[in-house]
Amino acid sequence: MKINKLDWFAIFVIIFAVFLAITSAWDDSVIVDEVPHIGAGYSYLTRQDMRLNPEHPPLAKDLAALPLVFLDFKQSVFEQKFWQTDINGQWEFGRYFMFNSDNDADTIKHWVKFPMLLFFTLSATLIYLWGKRLYGYLGAIIALVLFAFSPSVIAHARFVTTDVPALFGVLFALYFFIKYLRVPSGKNLFISGISLGVALLTKFSTFLVGPLFMILAIIYGWVMAGSQLTEKINAVARQFTRVMLVAIIGLVIVVWPVYYFHVHGYPVERQMDDTQFLLGSFGNRALADTVIWLADKPYLRALGQYFLGLLMVVQRSTGGNTTFFLGEVSAAGWRSYFPIVYFLKETLAWWILTLIAILMIGTQVKSSEFKAKSIADWIRNHFDEFAMIIWLVIYWTTSIKSNLNIGVRHLLPTFPFAILLVSGQISKLIKKVHEKAGQLNRATFVSVIVPTAVAILLSWHFYENAKVFPYYLSYFNQIAGGPAGGYRYVVDSNLDWGQDLLRLSRWVEANDIKRIEVDYFGWADPAYYLKDRFIWLTSTKYKNAADFLKRSDSDGWLAVSATFLQGSQGTPDDHNNVNYNNWLKAFEPITIIGNSIFVYNIK
Repeated sequence: MKINKLDWFAIFVIIFAVFLAITSAWDDSVIVDEVPHIGAGYSYLTRQDMRLNPEHPPLAKDLAALPLVFLDFKQSVFEQKFWQTDINGQWEFGRYFMFNSDNDADTIKHWVKFPMLLFFTLSATLIYLWGKRLYGYLGAIIALVLFAFSPSVIAHARFVTTDVPALFGVLFALYFFIKYLRVPSGKNLFISGISLGVALLTKFSTFLVGPLFMILAIIYGWVMAGSQLTEKINAVARQFTRVMLVAIIGLVIVVWPVYYFHVHGYPVERQMDDTQFLLGSFGNRALADTVIWLADKPYLRALGQYFLGLLMVVQRSTGGNTTFFLGEVSAAGWRSYFPIVYFLKETLAWWILTLIAILMIGTQVKSSEFKAKSIADWIRNHFDEFAMIIWLVIYWTTSIKSNLNIGVRHLLPTFPFAILLVSGQISKLIKKVHEKAGQLNRATFVSVIVPTAVAILLSWHFYENAKVFPYYLSYFNQIAGGPAGGYRYVVDSNLDWGQDLLRLSRWVEANDIKRIEVDYFGWADPAYYLKDRFIWLTSTKYKNAADFLKRSDSDGWLAVSATFLQGSQGTPDDHNNVNYNNWLKAFEPITIIGNSIFVYNIK
């Protein structure tokens, strides 16, 4: 395959984005979710025992921990109670392994980052290739730039979490499933099944790909068949069979063997006890009892472990997670959460391009050419775009209905498809104005201004990325007041995930602060970095400033993570009649570390 200049440009964009991801993460502390994921991944590869972190599939954790297997780390963590007797003692296990067992936490932190960027690299490559096939080089380059330099994408591409892996998994599976629908060969069947299996191993939310495939197969069979009803019914039946074959390959050839490896060293009795405990409060007892029944069957217990994780995620999504949003604190969730957070967390350049794309679609729908066609005609001619739209509808509907409102990261599996759809419309607009200029044999104002405006918007998108470096996680657009203003709207993994502890310790040392109280939202160990300068601060430790000055021995210094600071908002009833850190509202912070840790000196 010949590589031209635009392909080389795409390669450069991907390499440069990976460079930004690596360098921006170098001074991060491990974030909240990395602590259990890193420890769990290490235990999987060294013990073939999945007692830790079953609520997430193993692929991302395995890949991240792979370099650690070849390094010499102390194994005392396996002698502790959170491995020996605790049920799913993932948090304490990960923290002890990294910070309390004489291992070098920073060495671990650096090595696990590199493999995770494989998901980002493959996703960017696939977006470029898919965009090129649908819209040519112009659409492909626009899509790649929008994806590779999205602050939210780069922020999460660096983490040992399941969000960008899930993005890749859905993209990978849908790309090859559509290819199989178009050309139902044995080779494409096998590749589609493997890609589905990979997707299922990235994150349990990718289980939604199953209903997506079923809907697409039925519609594809219906619109591609002849006009006779019997022809359409037979075509739908064939496509239904093909989906079943894809699902069987994904589960039997990929998911089952991988999980079999992960339970091979997991004592059968221990797996049964853990499963019974973890599903003890699950509402649908028929499902829970079925998974429990699988837990001690010699060959089926691998699938039992997979479905255990799936049910745990269903249970957590229903229960929600207490968080801060627009001045409120709640675990019930908000229907407006994801639309607003998505709007605030992506660049205004992206939203302007999205608006242009929507206007383009509106003009096409109103055209006489479009009205002359049936919906079936449009689906036949634009099946890739149709598949993307259906996925966006399914995933967005599920997300909005969920009570689990803890970050824009949960929307990442929709990013590639929204980007491809918008890029396609923008590229069509540019080509259209150039065609009209060609018909007139001269450049027109529109034929010059449109591509120039698109280039300016893409440059602005890149500038926003460069400006926020290295604090990608805290990016907010100008409507939110930029990265410094985002904490007024949302916190948690949108802004503060414990990533700035190392930077705080360096600031404390540089300013020769002897003692500082820290209310830290994270699972990295503050004492590991701050050593004897560190004093634990809990949200309910002090009633007010006078109480703090009376009892603290930090000479007035304290630091509070944005998540805990904003978690004290709302009414007293939100917090069992305790207002937590509300007394700090009367003081201005001396500095804010990385937009996520507020440092005060109370005098």
